[in-house]
Amino acid sequence: MDERHQIRDRRKFKLFYSTAYPLSLEEGTVIIDNSELGSQQHICCYAESDDGVHWCRPALNLMLQDSFPDNNIIWSWPGYFNDSLSVIEDTIDADPQRRYKMLIYHHDSDDPDLCGGFPHVSPDGLHWTRTSAILPTQDAECLWQDKRTGRYYAFLKDRLGSNRSRRLSTSDDFDEWSEPQWIITPDHGDNQGTNFYSQTAFTMAGRTLGFLNVYDVTTQTSWIELVESGDTLNWRRMPSRSPLLQPSGPGSLDGGGAYVGLHEPILMGDEYWYYYYASPQRHSESDASATQKPTLCVAAFTKNRLVGQQTEGEGSFATLPFRCPGGRLQLNFTSTEPVTVAMKRAGYGGEYDGFTREECEAISGNLQDGEIHWTSGKTLADLEGQFVRIKVYGKNAVVYSAAFVE
Repeated sequence: MDERHQIRDRRKFKLFYSTAYPLSLEEGTVIIDNSELGSQQHICCYAESDDGVHWCRPALNLMLQDSFPDNNIIWSWPGYFNDSLSVIEDTIDADPQRRYKMLIYHHDSDDPDLCGGFPHVSPDGLHWTRTSAILPTQDAECLWQDKRTGRYYAFLKDRLGSNRSRRLSTSDDFDEWSEPQWIITPDHGDNQGTNFYSQTAFTMAGRTLGFLNVYDVTTQTSWIELVESGDTLNWRRMPSRSPLLQPSGPGSLDGGGAYVGLHEPILMGDEYWYYYYASPQRHSESDASATQKPTLCVAAFTKNRLVGQQTEGEGSFATLPFRCPGGRLQLNFTSTEPVTVAMKRAGYGGEYDGFTREECEAISGNLQDGEIHWTSGKTLADLEGQFVRIKVYGKNAVVYSAAFVE
């Protein structure tokens, strides 16, 4: 598969991607992930754009220029299989020679000890040096850096039984890595054909989120779900496990599957753009004569509205208990019908006097900062420090978040 990762700096968009080409110097086949691969490898290339839509491939001629004149190739390692490059720009590392970091899977033709995920560093994203680390993974790995702490995360693929599952290894210096731990495996809600191919991570609205590739062996299709973590180490899928991006159907450009690409969405005005990989062919299909080819796609969602909670019909839902910080309560929601809010006590406690549903001034519309007021005239300063729950009432209302502002 073509794996693509894109970075936006203050000057332009930078796209790092891999593509396969046949090699005539090697013979034989090797089994990779239940598929028989012949003599091929993936090289890494570079492209750039001013707007994220129109791309150019500069003539870098850093390597293989005799075979491919005026090429944009930035990395090559002869072997049966190179896969799933993942590139980050590290603005925290003080060493300018390590400004860019990459993780890529290599399956060596001659040395079985050179099979796994290989970290690389680069001063400019074009000239790469391999570090001494080798991470245990069955391709489909992804690199992420938490900008809040500087820590590096390597999301790895391995098998739990016969199912592809996800593991996590971390590092504080990009040289020494922790023992990988299981983070996402099939459970009682999945079928025997459920596999987890790849995973990305990013921070948004104070939470650590990620996109997870789910692959169903029975249909040979792949889609993308949302996952979250409270501590960046323990991960869970959403209760509904709803697909965010899924195949559109036979004959479409993503009829075979949607695969994670860029690790983090990019903010473009009031929207986030997410670049992902779409395949018209199912996982085990191979048709060199097919008119539709794998494609780099972009999906968009409104800022602060990636995921929400909906009331089905006339309904309600409540948050878990937390200490009220005071201030003013604002709701990010959309509803054509009236929405009301009550502040409830924790446990089996009822609503706080002055903050009941009946005392709430109903609001409606498409608002990211809809302010909540109660006719009692009381303010959340009266509840500051108390354990509270927010309970929202409405008809087919979608609520994305609640915020306390000064």
